[in-house]
Amino acid sequence: MATMNCIFGAQKNGVAIDACIIGPDSGFLQQACDITGGTYLKVPEPRAILQYLTWVFLPDTGMRKKLRLPSHSLVDYRAACFCHGRLVEVGVVCSVCLSIFCQFNPVCLTCNSRFKMPGLGAAKGRKKKVEEKTK
Repeated sequence: MATMNCIFGAQKNGVAIDACIIGPDSGFLQQACDITGGTYLKVPEPRAILQYLTWVFLPDTGMRKKLRLPSHSLVDYRAACFCHGRLVEVGVVCSVCLSIFCQFNPVCLTCNSRFKMPGLGAAKGRKKKVEEKTK
């Protein structure tokens, strides 16, 4: 959560976040680079890392617009649930701390807030008394 706040702060202040990935892809870093206008590059040949760093990341953001740099693939904006780390398209969000979960839990696992069970709704109104008619 704190990292996402930093990413949005960087976006607000016009700071680009760049990522040079040698290992497996990182959806989180792809999102950070896309949000801030930075560059995300998965290095296809780690032995040429110096060439990629000087060619892609050394120029400032103004100069990068004039260069023909590798483009991003599509960025996956699905969120990862806090309980299992799985990507979810539809999830449950804690209204207090904004943690995302793949299924409902009556107590938030992050901030311990308590929630009502879905489907119970608000308290029902009072029942009307039925007057018995006497003959």
